[in-house]
Amino acid sequence: MKNIIFFLACAASLSGQDLAPALIGQDGNSDKVWIEAASEKTIRYRENPKSLNRIDVPVRNVSVMFFTPAEFADALELYENRDYEKAQPAFKKAREKYKFVEDVPGNFSTLSGFYEIECARKLGKYEEIETLMSKFKPAPLLLETQKTQIEVYPLYNAVRTEDWARLNILCEEWADRKVPGSIRAQLEYCHGLALDGLDRLEDALIAFNKAFVADYTASEVLTKKAALACFSVYAKHPEVELARKLHGTPDENPNSTGALLLGEAAALVEMWQTALGRGDKLPDEYKAFLKYKKA
Repeated sequence: MKNIIFFLACAASLSGQDLAPALIGQDGNSDKVWIEAASEKTIRYRENPKSLNRIDVPVRNVSVMFFTPAEFADALELYENRDYEKAQPAFKKAREKYKFVEDVPGNFSTLSGFYEIECARKLGKYEEIETLMSKFKPAPLLLETQKTQIEVYPLYNAVRTEDWARLNILCEEWADRKVPGSIRAQLEYCHGLALDGLDRLEDALIAFNKAFVADYTASEVLTKKAALACFSVYAKHPEVELARKLHGTPDENPNSTGALLLGEAAALVEMWQTALGRGDKLPDEYKAFLKYKKA
């Protein structure tokens, strides 16, 4: 009787335990297994999710490919639909559920954690990036783009603290590195913020415009931020202020720096209204630049 009770207790505990289905390759063969625990050195799995037998294998002797968990797939759908507010807690849920395999390369706990941080970045929650990164172990990530993104996060801490001199130095260190467009857009945007903070307004505009060009079609959130940053620079630029005062008067100089920047601002308003804004309203103070549109 005691043996039966013990068996039933084990079966009940197994049914409630989280498992990570995966393909394990070893000795030229691949088998579907259910991983229940892992460390940097060992993986413990079952050949059947209801099995009482466990098999331990050294990580170095096998290749592992995880099946995509439903929790991660749901979170990723929210992310790809740009619903970052809902995607972030969904990724957190997936990260916590599959934490028991976080030491295995390609696991979905680490990947969920990465996207959780990315949601914070896209939402402008830069303090959260610092908090999440303090507990994040990026080594199991497989894609070089993701690993490079991890290197970029310190820039956002400089943005958060408004340490513009440090941010400028950090951005310049990336100047000659070949990186994907999505990352180059971030670097140029951050550089623009640094240059703006250092009162190098025209250089800031150049950087923000580089952010547009680097990844216009993909980085919608960042492109909007860069556009709004440009408008902010136009609005406070002393040459632009002078050109606005002289507009339509005999003293107007259409070839002045301020007049040329006014033309850029008007063109950017049109771009916002036709494509860039995607339904988001532009503040009236920036919309007013449209009246300086060149004929």
